[in-house]
Amino acid sequence: MHSKTLRVLFFTLMLDMIGIGMIIPIIPVLFTDPSNPEFLLHGYSVSAQYLFSGAITAIFGIMLFLAAPILGELSDVYGRKRLLTLGIGILAFSQFLFGFGIEIGSLVLLFVSRAVAGLAGANFSIAQASIADISEPHERARNFGLIGAAFGIGFILGPVLGGLIVTATHSASAPFWFSGMLGVINVLLVTFFLPETRRVNPKVRQRFHLFKGVSNIHAAFRDHDARPVYLANFLFISGFAFFTSFIGILLVNRFGQSEAQIGTFFGFVGIWIVITQGFILRVLSKRYAERTILRVTLAVLACTIASSPLVPDVFWLFALVPFLSIPNGLSMANMTALVSKSVSAERQGAALGINGSLGALSQGCVPLLAGFGSGLFGLSAPFFFGGILVAGAWSLIWLQHRQDA
Repeated sequence: MHSKTLRVLFFTLMLDMIGIGMIIPIIPVLFTDPSNPEFLLHGYSVSAQYLFSGAITAIFGIMLFLAAPILGELSDVYGRKRLLTLGIGILAFSQFLFGFGIEIGSLVLLFVSRAVAGLAGANFSIAQASIADISEPHERARNFGLIGAAFGIGFILGPVLGGLIVTATHSASAPFWFSGMLGVINVLLVTFFLPETRRVNPKVRQRFHLFKGVSNIHAAFRDHDARPVYLANFLFISGFAFFTSFIGILLVNRFGQSEAQIGTFFGFVGIWIVITQGFILRVLSKRYAERTILRVTLAVLACTIASSPLVPDVFWLFALVPFLSIPNGLSMANMTALVSKSVSAERQGAALGINGSLGALSQGCVPLLAGFGSGLFGLSAPFFFGGILVAGAWSLIWLQHRQDA
């Protein structure tokens, strides 16, 4: 029974990530490429184009920051399956809505669509809770690896498929229709094949916190022991988010890449993420402590992000991908491990929630800041800012290592 549940969750999350990944190559072209027939911002300045590009990405993160903790609490009361089905259905609806918004050229509808999609961003957290429900303590690390694998495969296939569908159909809305249909299939998959993993007691009443995400941020800075690690992790996530939120725009505006070529780039990034999590991480984690790995990976990542806009052509940008993906994958895993080690066994769940809220806050703030900064200082600015933030994370880890020594 448990193996069936794990298989269904794996395919559910993979389909979810494919649908999310499909939009990655589309937004940079829609918002910043005036030569494209479906360009939406005619009459707007370049600065305004960058700001809109950041804002439409940020609205997803803002809604995720507000909604994810609430949906997680709801899944504790009403069951994982019900909330996961609802989340996947909301995501499918948002993809159809975005496709329709492109067809009629409505910016308002596009922003509403991304806000609605943010409500579905808790799918991965609910799936993680489902795995925790059915896993023995010694099985959890291995079973949680399914989430990383599903994310990696979806991140490879989604952007590539999105770019290829645009090329084949000559329509920027086509990937969203396809993604919406994948979502419908996913709803049926969960409805008919996923068993409920949590026993629900309808008599139990639970108090919900509308601003749980905000209280999580407050809790992170109130925890004296774990505060440096939370802050380092937030700086690391935010620094890399500066890169991911504007690399597509750099590919379009500086190197003239199409949707298919942008999708290929992100697929290449995804391949290296899978290689890192599947092989490199296992080898290094057996030999070196978390802070030892982080002192190297964060330094490499900071330099690579900051140098990304300085390369002369797209070939060198592809050459930088291993120096981005490997340090990012290693840093992500080891930062999470440090957060876990910084709190007691009784507070592991709370720490996971705090860490998730910090990540969602980053997704909400960084794209908006990147859009504003690039409008003021040029397209290279988000990458320089990102490199500085990751360097800040490295400094905190180094200082903490010196204090421990």
